[in-house]
Amino acid sequence: MSFRWKLLGALTLVATLAAVGTYFLTAQALGERFAAYRLQERQVAGQQLARLLGQFWEARGSWAGVDQLFRTRVDVFLLRQGRVVSVTGFLAQYILLDREGRVVACAEQSILGRCTADDPDLRERAQRYGIPVLAAGRQVATLVPIDPAILTPLEQEFLASVRQAALVGGAVAFAVALLLGTLLATQLSLPLQRLIHATERVAKGDLSQRVEVRTRDEIGRLAEAFNRMAEALQRSEAARKQFLADVAHELRTPLSVIQGNLEAILDGAFPLSPESLAPVYEETLHLGELVEDLRTLTLADTGHLPLEKERVEIGELVEGVVEAVRPVAKEEGVEIVLERAPNLWAQVDPRRIRQVLGNLLSNALRYAPAGSVITVSARREGEEIWVSVQDQGPGIPEGDLPHIFERFYKADKSRAEGGTGLGLAIAKELVQAHGGRIWAENRNGARFTFTLPALP
Repeated sequence: MSFRWKLLGALTLVATLAAVGTYFLTAQALGERFAAYRLQERQVAGQQLARLLGQFWEARGSWAGVDQLFRTRVDVFLLRQGRVVSVTGFLAQYILLDREGRVVACAEQSILGRCTADDPDLRERAQRYGIPVLAAGRQVATLVPIDPAILTPLEQEFLASVRQAALVGGAVAFAVALLLGTLLATQLSLPLQRLIHATERVAKGDLSQRVEVRTRDEIGRLAEAFNRMAEALQRSEAARKQFLADVAHELRTPLSVIQGNLEAILDGAFPLSPESLAPVYEETLHLGELVEDLRTLTLADTGHLPLEKERVEIGELVEGVVEAVRPVAKEEGVEIVLERAPNLWAQVDPRRIRQVLGNLLSNALRYAPAGSVITVSARREGEEIWVSVQDQGPGIPEGDLPHIFERFYKADKSRAEGGTGLGLAIAKELVQAHGGRIWAENRNGARFTFTLPALP
């Protein structure tokens, strides 16, 4: 069963329960309120009748003939139905008890002469609802309303018409709810059908598929999320293809050198000597570095990069890396200046952080001109430790700054000479694996900064 029919069925069930529940609650509340109104109305009218009956007693001195008043009937014409109904008079809604508690007047002849002493129900109603009839200042009788549950034909007709109106109103409300439910189910199901169609297209490889966002509700946000997902998949697929192309290109160069030198040796063009094998050996080393870098990136992407974290003083670690690189920098005519704050403790894998800093220093040395200074600083900023490498070269072109941490991206060929083109990408993955950040900026040269969560 489709979502549309499920939703329509649920809305129909809710509308049915609401209509039926409303009808029964309305009928019950109406009956209770009408009974209370009738009792109150009879109490008020009974007080006026009690005064008239007191005058009847004063005029005759007895209740002889009063029962005729209680049994009087009148004809009523019902306008809605166009028929005449004969009903008892207003006094027929009461029972008249004399001073001894005997029934002396009532529309029902069967209870005449009944006494409250023998009828507990009549006695209770007389005590609870009885209206005294006074003559010459003394009580000569008690007027008692009959059971409120006993309805007159007119009252029955009134309640039946009200219940019928409630039933018709409930049926109309149910029909309107069903119509609105159908429209709502259609409104909700159509965007979902478009999403299902787009999802199937994406599953078949069409990553350019998008859905139109027409609302700002949950379904609209779902469509926006789908579009973002499709866009991310498209970028990921493009990056994957570009990555494979870059890997193939990077592997082709050393393999071509190795193949060319070996063919020349086999053909006798080059003698078999250490000098002729040296380029082959250097390219195999380059291939080894490239494969290891690719392995590191793959492990980082899948979340399986092994990290052996321990409590490390970052300032000492940075100083050790700087001292290891200083002889190479001296040969290039570049001075390295270290600025470090004390007590920079962090929970890191020291080997991986040395790898990050080594990549940044190698990158800076490759680009820094002779006679310049590379400044390495380590300091605390809030809850983070910041490590920066600043060179005095011409900097990085602004258009290249957002891309320099991408794999095989070469903003300047001189930066990539002798490397695999993956150093900055690896540095980014390693820093993020430690919960830190890394970025580049131009500050009188290129400045690379990465952060690490600091320990208290």
